[in-house]
Amino acid sequence: MTHTNPSKPTARFQTPASIKPRAPTKAILILMDGVSADYFEKHKHRLPTLLRLAGDGLSISRLRSTVPGTSMPGRASMLTGAAPQANGIYGNHIVRDGSFVCADASDLRVPTIAKLAKNSGLDVASIGAGLIDPADCDVFVPAWWERGFLQGSRSFKSLPENRIARSRMIKDPNGRLRAAGVLDLFGFPSSSDTVASTPLVAGLAADHLMIGAAGALACSENPPDLILTEIDMTDSIQHQFGYESEAAHWSIAAADMMIGALIEGLRRVGRKDDYAIVVASDHGHSAVHTTIYPDAIIPDLLWESEGATLHVLVDGAHDRRIADRLLARFQVEPWSSDHVPVNERDCIATYVAPPGHSFEETVGDTQEASPTGRPRYLSTHGFRPGSAEDDRICLLSIPGMQPCNIAWGSAEEFTPTIAQILGLSEVPFSAKGLL
Repeated sequence: MTHTNPSKPTARFQTPASIKPRAPTKAILILMDGVSADYFEKHKHRLPTLLRLAGDGLSISRLRSTVPGTSMPGRASMLTGAAPQANGIYGNHIVRDGSFVCADASDLRVPTIAKLAKNSGLDVASIGAGLIDPADCDVFVPAWWERGFLQGSRSFKSLPENRIARSRMIKDPNGRLRAAGVLDLFGFPSSSDTVASTPLVAGLAADHLMIGAAGALACSENPPDLILTEIDMTDSIQHQFGYESEAAHWSIAAADMMIGALIEGLRRVGRKDDYAIVVASDHGHSAVHTTIYPDAIIPDLLWESEGATLHVLVDGAHDRRIADRLLARFQVEPWSSDHVPVNERDCIATYVAPPGHSFEETVGDTQEASPTGRPRYLSTHGFRPGSAEDDRICLLSIPGMQPCNIAWGSAEEFTPTIAQILGLSEVPFSAKGLL
């Protein structure tokens, strides 16, 4: 039996009309990668900046995950207000020309909040944010992880030539970064060859530089209306060291301090009340104890891991039946591919791992590999749709707004809410904003 996505609960608090914020205002959107709602609820005492933000505007206790609950689908839905089947990004890797490739901004089928803001005459800066088109920004710095690229589940991948060039391109025609005191963002675009996967320390430094650059622009003489940026190593460190590990606690606390420094900078120059500060995550995280190796189980089929979700490229019902039968031996369940665009659903079969399991590629000789083993990633995401582990944080500190909590919200409501903050009232979305 193929399962479908569970329905969402209907009971939640609503924002009373009497506490709506003044609008429009400027906004800084900070994506904090892989911080779950469960983690924040349990460990908020470690995160004084986020705790203050939660009490200083609109907090959403559980921002529901997209399907699958992984980075690119989460980002895409939050940036567009559209579900994966509409925005075109249904995984970290999507199918193009008969193989899985990493998704990027060119794969989006609907406009992002950056494009909508730019087309409405707002000044937009993207400082290290993924899935943003440089054409939609006045100032653009690529996501730092594109320089060394993503370490996907299928070992290391190389960027195509056109993306190598873009990954090193800073768009700043009026020199606003330099004027704001940002003189060096890890040295690119000085090098043109492919860079190896970024080590943890370099990633932490890059996060710090990106948040610092975003804050410097906001405090400059020419502050943008919309700034998009990211803190990414919170996800990588949980993968490598485990959920609720000491390293994970440290990395999330360090991210909290980065955000605190940005807010303090705004306060020092008298800009704190000019900006809404929005901190949200693209997915959650949770520990796994066993990984399943699809290449040892379905060696003749192309596949891609999305954490605890698996996409398999199938050519008709015969391939699908083979995958169903072989994966079922390991309690892997077929799931609906409703999150995939309609024109691609027939070629992509979706599966979910049993609780506590993930999907990874084998290391070494596939022919001699066991079909299961100890995971390299000790914590992951992309669990069975509707799983609480994939719910994530969403905090909106908005000038002029009294504190309010909403029990849950959807990714599709996030972008309309940002549009409300920015005063983009004429932009149509499939969902309504929360203000």
